[in-house]
Amino acid sequence: MSASLQKKDLEENPYLEKVSKEVKDQYMAGEYLLVAPLFTGETSRQVVLPEGDWYDFYTGEYVGNGEVITANPGLDRIPVYVKDGGIIPMLSQAPLRTPQSGEVSNLEIRHYGKANGTYRLYDDDGETFDYEKGEYTWREIKVERQKNGQLKGFISKPEKGKPNHYGKVTWKFMTTFAPAN
Repeated sequence: MSASLQKKDLEENPYLEKVSKEVKDQYMAGEYLLVAPLFTGETSRQVVLPEGDWYDFYTGEYVGNGEVITANPGLDRIPVYVKDGGIIPMLSQAPLRTPQSGEVSNLEIRHYGKANGTYRLYDDDGETFDYEKGEYTWREIKVERQKNGQLKGFISKPEKGKPNHYGKVTWKFMTTFAPAN
């Protein structure tokens, strides 16, 4: 521990010790997902949350902002947290292979927190290297707060003649809160 971190400082803010060291047993998966795996024999662990509001991936419940929390996920879950405004597209049923040409999968789009969010969803044929020739598509996903305070999701239409493996889109707003007045 550095000389600048005094015992009194650590008692008032234990996060100081964690942030003064490199955290090597948790990681970011993209901009919005924080993964903090448990290791053999562990049933709980300390998780260092970066600055910003963070929500539990599974429940959407608020867990903290820039602090150290204790995760007790049970044996069937890996601790995963989503930053405010995070959009996580998920296939409704996870296939065991990439979709075949013309095959579509339903998409569930999850949003966490109170902030607006954007996400770019990539798609290609899943079989060839045609993406190297420009045969792929990006679809923009947005969540915006409406005048009535409610969040609403939007997804751009697929480009004509480009890969599109997504069928029905459903929205799941994981965090419940009272709308702003």
